[in-house]
Amino acid sequence: MTAPSEIVLRGLGISSGIGWGPAVHSPWRGRMIFRRRLAPQEIESEVARFHRAVGIAREQLRVLRQRMEHALGKEHAYILDAHVLMLEDAGILGEIETLIRTSAVNAEWAVKLVTDRILAIYAEIKDDDLRERGSDIEDVANRLLRVLSGDRSTCALPEGAVLVSETLPPSLLGELDPQRIAGLILGTGGWTSHVAILARGLGIPAVSGLRGALAQIEDHALVLVDGTRGLVLVHPSPDTLQRYERQRQERERHWIRWQARAPLPTTTRDGVPITIRANIERLSELDEMRRCGARGIGLLRTEFLFLQAAPELPSEEMQLEAYRQAAEVAGREGVAIRTVDWDENQMAALGTLHALRDQQTELGSSEPWLPERNPALGLRAIRFSLRAPEVLTTQLRAIVRAAAFGNLRIVLPMITSLEEVEQVRRLLQITCRELRAEGIAVPDRLPVGVMIETPAAVWLADELAAAVDFLSLGTNDLIQYILAVDRDNDRVAQLYDPLHPAVLRALRHVVQAAERAGRPLEVCGEMAAHPLHALTLLGLGARILSMRPRAIPLIKDFVRACELTRVREVVGKALAASHRAEVRELLLRSLQELRLELPDEALLNGSASPIGEVS
Repeated sequence: MTAPSEIVLRGLGISSGIGWGPAVHSPWRGRMIFRRRLAPQEIESEVARFHRAVGIAREQLRVLRQRMEHALGKEHAYILDAHVLMLEDAGILGEIETLIRTSAVNAEWAVKLVTDRILAIYAEIKDDDLRERGSDIEDVANRLLRVLSGDRSTCALPEGAVLVSETLPPSLLGELDPQRIAGLILGTGGWTSHVAILARGLGIPAVSGLRGALAQIEDHALVLVDGTRGLVLVHPSPDTLQRYERQRQERERHWIRWQARAPLPTTTRDGVPITIRANIERLSELDEMRRCGARGIGLLRTEFLFLQAAPELPSEEMQLEAYRQAAEVAGREGVAIRTVDWDENQMAALGTLHALRDQQTELGSSEPWLPERNPALGLRAIRFSLRAPEVLTTQLRAIVRAAAFGNLRIVLPMITSLEEVEQVRRLLQITCRELRAEGIAVPDRLPVGVMIETPAAVWLADELAAAVDFLSLGTNDLIQYILAVDRDNDRVAQLYDPLHPAVLRALRHVVQAAERAGRPLEVCGEMAAHPLHALTLLGLGARILSMRPRAIPLIKDFVRACELTRVREVVGKALAASHRAEVRELLLRSLQELRLELPDEALLNGSASPIGEVS
């Protein structure tokens, strides 16, 4: 019998690594729900049955959360907190109970109607990250329906299986034994989806975005998941498996060598010291940051605090504790804390908008909320914070108080004018004055910097550098805005090019502005996490690079091998090029001349920024 031909499917790598095994299609499916008319005397008992199911589902999630926290830590277990909150939401539960009473329908039908309405609202949201929140609603609804049906079955997987599913509730992935899962293949779901976050935390290679291609994967067929490149190989040939096994072994050898050298100073061959810092998404990454040899935190994204606190706003004490932990781990090199890069659409999807509106009503400043058609260019980041100063003030108070525990600095996102910086500085002065009046110690000086991530900030770089203590290059958004490319859109994602001539010239302009003003410049976008791009940044004049922890050992090793004087000459030539291909060819050819070996993409283990990486 002829062996089936190898099939290559291309998707989005959402969790790096390589794994292969027999395909098992997920047993999780949406349930068939039927409407049943209740007799008047049945209504109260049906309401009671519904509330019993809610209690059972809540207890199941509590147990699952404890198990997940033990395996992954609090920073991943928080995902199930949102599920528990939904089962405690008086509005949702009340609407279901009212429907049972007024329409005299069974609990299953009432759950379906209410959650379908909520899911329809989420489906209209343009922001991919927020639309992913709809999967949490669906997950909770299906858990409730499973309890109502009396189904107590759990999912058992064969050893070394590759799980295949159009979508997958994060709670189901949490219930499975990760040691039995060789890989994960999904039809939908982005880099920031909860199931992607869990897959990375569990170390499960995963590829998403295959949609209709899942039909080409038969049950029990041998499949290989390449989460680094975003590839799925169905019926891989023996030669392919051997090649991937060699790559896996080689990547492991490289990683051991890079990590062993990570604590060493990062100095180029011609003696120029380079500072490598970490971008931190969640506090669970602090241990990895230390292991990877980072010198401080170049960017602490604070959005995770809003996710954890939802549907409430994160309190001052909650933020203080998070910033204190980061400050103590970062040590002398310190932490750059970015004020929240959020918008009203995101807050509405999390349910936190109600808490904000309640707070604003008390202050007499509430405004009606209307969904934004394009939140990326709307009331987000510093614009949102200045429109909701109570949110920013709480964050500033927590940062100022946490400065007693370490070297902290504040960085402001999406700056487009000097007026925005001046407004924040005035608010910071008021905050410090109020804290002193309360008898709380306030540092004599708290550095304030700005993110350069809009074309406006690029061309105001000289003025901004004169007005702040440091500049922080946010290449993720900056490249997107310069090139007018949505990096989450796979139809144009190939145009998102950090080495585009327009991008290089903009970066050089910002570097020179920082040099003229005598201000430190940090590159905190993920451009710094790719060896070729990091080398280009050094050639442009950057001396402080920040990236996610996993990329640090490789970049440090690569920087030590380069001779900066010659790299600057090469990048100088690249600045004069007019075509993207010309820039890339010039840089790659120069690497060979400089005898610098660029690791194969498969060896980067996710170092290159994936489409959909949050800014």
